[in-house]
Amino acid sequence: MWSEISFDVQQTQKETLRNSVLNSTLPNSLLGGQPVGEVIQKGHYTALSVSAYEGDRARAKRGGLEALEDVISREFSPGSEGRRLLLYGGVGMGKTTAVEKVIWDWTTGTRLQHYALVMRVPVWELAALGGKAESLQNMLGCIHTHISTETLAIALQRPQSLLLVLDGLERLQNLLCSPLSSSSLICDVEQEASGSVLLCSLLHGSLLSEASLLITSRGPVESLRCFEVVGFSQTQRRTFFQQFFDDRGQAEILFHQSEQALGVYEQCFRPAFCWTLCNVFKTQFENKKNPPETLTHLLSIITHMLLQEQKMHAEKNRALVSSLGKCTNPVCSYSDVTSCGLLSFLLYPMLSSFLCINGDVTHPDTTFSFLSPVMHEFLLATSFYLDQSVQEISDDRSDLYYTFLAGLSDSIQRKPIEDAVGKFDESRISMFSQWLMGNVSRVLPDGDATKHFRVFQLLQHARNSSLVKESISKTKWRHVCYSSMQEPDCAALSYVVSSLGEMEHMNLYRAEITDEQVERLIPALRLSKSIGLSQSRLSLNAITNLSTALAEGRMIKLDLSYSKLEKESVKTLCDALRRSTLELLNLCGCSLTTADCEALAQMLSGGSRLHVLNLFGNNLEDQGLIHLSSALENCRLQEINLDLCSLTAASMPALSSALNSGFSDLTKLCLSRNEVMDDGMELISQVLQKGRLNTLNVSSCELTSSCCSSLAAALRSENCRLTELDLSVNDLGQSGAMQICEALMTPKCSLEILEMSRCELTEEVFRALGSILTSGVSKLVSLSVGLNDVGDTAAKHIWEALRHKHCKLQHLDLEMLSLTDACVEELCESVAASSTLSTLILKNNKMTDSSVPRLVKLMLDRPLMTELNLRYNDFSEDVFELMDTCQSIVY
Repeated sequence: MWSEISFDVQQTQKETLRNSVLNSTLPNSLLGGQPVGEVIQKGHYTALSVSAYEGDRARAKRGGLEALEDVISREFSPGSEGRRLLLYGGVGMGKTTAVEKVIWDWTTGTRLQHYALVMRVPVWELAALGGKAESLQNMLGCIHTHISTETLAIALQRPQSLLLVLDGLERLQNLLCSPLSSSSLICDVEQEASGSVLLCSLLHGSLLSEASLLITSRGPVESLRCFEVVGFSQTQRRTFFQQFFDDRGQAEILFHQSEQALGVYEQCFRPAFCWTLCNVFKTQFENKKNPPETLTHLLSIITHMLLQEQKMHAEKNRALVSSLGKCTNPVCSYSDVTSCGLLSFLLYPMLSSFLCINGDVTHPDTTFSFLSPVMHEFLLATSFYLDQSVQEISDDRSDLYYTFLAGLSDSIQRKPIEDAVGKFDESRISMFSQWLMGNVSRVLPDGDATKHFRVFQLLQHARNSSLVKESISKTKWRHVCYSSMQEPDCAALSYVVSSLGEMEHMNLYRAEITDEQVERLIPALRLSKSIGLSQSRLSLNAITNLSTALAEGRMIKLDLSYSKLEKESVKTLCDALRRSTLELLNLCGCSLTTADCEALAQMLSGGSRLHVLNLFGNNLEDQGLIHLSSALENCRLQEINLDLCSLTAASMPALSSALNSGFSDLTKLCLSRNEVMDDGMELISQVLQKGRLNTLNVSSCELTSSCCSSLAAALRSENCRLTELDLSVNDLGQSGAMQICEALMTPKCSLEILEMSRCELTEEVFRALGSILTSGVSKLVSLSVGLNDVGDTAAKHIWEALRHKHCKLQHLDLEMLSLTDACVEELCESVAASSTLSTLILKNNKMTDSSVPRLVKLMLDRPLMTELNLRYNDFSEDVFELMDTCQSIVY
């Protein structure tokens, strides 16, 4: 394909490019950095991660992470001629080094050998053209003088064999400012054109359309295939440390320390920053000093090191740092730097330790850019403490700026820079503390979790426990859901809670917390009284860390309902619960198994303080309940919810035996939506006769009238303590319900709450209920008999009872009884006469618009009534406005 390009030309080009890589003097990072050529030649190059750009002009989105080398090999594989690939990212992300590595690999024969030539596009020459005209062929010839004009012409005639490299598109932004029409673009390499036309023609593919083009820039370009350089992953950072330090053991120790340093982890993705970090760690280690513990402390040490090299007086250092901190833009013009007070420093070598100077330092057209965006933000924050002219803290700066403001308020973190520039003004430190406290008081009552995390991080960076207590004690902390936390957020929350000493409730609803995040949360988990992890996804390692907090902390309530738990998670949790203070555990809908029930039973009988256990919606089956029953005789459990747990009458003997033993503390039992059947209910009734339970829910348990005689006998029993009974959705019929009613007429019956919704009740049952309510012996305060199609006639007995002085009802549910407008007048008179009723449920009945004025008047005249529920009746929109006049009406 490229036989016309001789071997000698290729070798000459490779040698020339190799030398250009080795002799590269491009600025690398703070503290000097390692030259690009040295990084590559000595094998110190560490692969970078990139992510495909999937955004639009308004907002970029990241795809999955890939190794840059893999992307280069794929995108520039044989047969991909004409590919335009752009790598973009901020300062210090390693774009230039990565491109130099691509060039080096071609020159050494290890990659991209299907290209006859790799050639640099002359960025500076393009930028300098301005309005002048030049051909691309001439421009390439001027910088590749070792290639003859004839050979270059041949190469350009076969562009599919070329890879062109354009490093630094951001330096050509002036050429891209004015969009060109397609008719303005050129396609002939010998045609002279302005720099703007040449660049746009190359990017759009009209010029050398079959040539491959590798470009770097600060930002994406919509028309090109773009990948964001996101820097180092954690694995790549570890590799970088191992290559930087000769001693692998030392490298691993220092790597771990860097991962733990506050705020440092978040910046270590930048290769340039990583080099500076390693250099500081090495210096501190050699001088037998402790490594920096925070990002602010690190930058404080770096600034001290840079200033120390020049051995200037503290006053001069202070003036330099203060002036640099006044440069608000990362790239400044000559007039910018002079107006900031840097004129007297322009000829000092020290200036190049902080700034990259593009041009003659004394020329008005020279530009100055900060070597590190992190250092730029640090200097901005430092200037606040040094420059008295700044009267207030701006609210529109970067997060990093406020992070450094917080860190510099701590005397330990700012000590290195204070040693170089003199003491900070205490009034400025006080001013920052007041600003931060004001921020806390504004943010924490708000529901934005992201803002919460931000103030937590600032408090953490300030490292002032007294400030945490003072600022949070003066505000109402709204405990919103913190499920979207990242590792820094977890660490910050833990710091704040540790400073306060406790947390009432931690809401982590629907969290997908990693093992590392839970590990960082442990201090906060230990001090939380209640933790909500409903609908979360937790690994076994995360559960292990949570269990550590349980065993060592003061947690009372833990909600794991509907969470995805891995195998062995419940066993791990139970091991910790034996030693914990937990009193309430919610595991509903957690797909528990029989084996999990065995672990729960061992925990309950092994010293656990658990009082409430919710197992609703788990397929426990009879064997699971049998395991649990074995522990009920020897535990502190008072409430258990076994709703919808696939139980049958076969497990009731074990349950009733445990509850009848005399050693069980259980007082509340929910068996709803299980196949308890009549035989099972008779065994439970025996438990009631011995006074073990005060609350029983057996709704939808396939009961019939056959079990009602034993249940009625239990309710009449002298020892029965039952105050709440739910028999809803069982086919009790008239005969079964009448037996229950007879028991309710017994003075010894302690029942206060009765639910018999959808139990096939009749008018006779309603007559009996009316008699019970007026008897003077009934203790009923709540009655639910909805979903029984009895109509107005049956309800009349209830209305009559409400008017009676002995009726104590506070809550009455008459949903779906087929009530009509005909009963409304009597209904209203009865409710008005009642001295106790506060809630009336009349949903799903047949009342119409004509009843609404009377019902509204009732509620307006009756302040004692807190709710009248009229949903799903036959009302039209015409009466909605009228019902809106009474807040107590729900429709």
